[in-house]
Amino acid sequence: MRQIKNPEVLREYIARFHLQELFSFDLMEACTLTRYEADEILSRDGDVYDSLSFMLEGECIAYVITCTGKPHCENHYRGFNVMGLVGALWQEPSINTIRAITPCMILDIPLAVYRDQLLCDVRFLRFAVKNLAEHIRKSASHFERLEIRLSNFILEMEQDGVFNYNLTVCADLLEASYRHLLRTLRNFCDEGILSKTKKGSYLILDRARLEELRASSVPR
Repeated sequence: MRQIKNPEVLREYIARFHLQELFSFDLMEACTLTRYEADEILSRDGDVYDSLSFMLEGECIAYVITCTGKPHCENHYRGFNVMGLVGALWQEPSINTIRAITPCMILDIPLAVYRDQLLCDVRFLRFAVKNLAEHIRKSASHFERLEIRLSNFILEMEQDGVFNYNLTVCADLLEASYRHLLRTLRNFCDEGILSKTKKGSYLILDRARLEELRASSVPR
């Protein structure tokens, strides 16, 4: 990892993501900017966060090691995300390890200095409540049929109409067997929703149908 000590770069990120609107104190004075390279560990299972972290760019995964010694992926982050919100604010140990998949840019607010301010900052707490509510709602989607969960995942992860994601990790994140995932993808292809390429990725042919499946999720 490498700290980026360029005020103009920091200012540009704060403006791009409208971050100052979330806080009552001056972010330019409070935060630091750090770049992590692919495969670097951002935090480990059991760590107590010493900063509130926002991922601004990049991709990373959160995972735990099961009793059989295999990694189980619990979450995937792409682009702007707040990470470890509960653990950071209330000094709870992290329940998973977070590893960068691609280079990531992280903005950190040191908690030793700003924890009390954050816990009394109405602007930030409104954001925190909304973020946690969205996380709970997303977690509830694991009770939906795989077709619905997969449709949502494809729409979140596709790039320029192409879904190209590690299917082993995808099955893990969706809490489905690899065989069940492949069968569902094959059904999507048979129905004309997707088309598998020679490189193993999937072209989205019927985005409206994916949106329809996602919308059929039970409201919560």
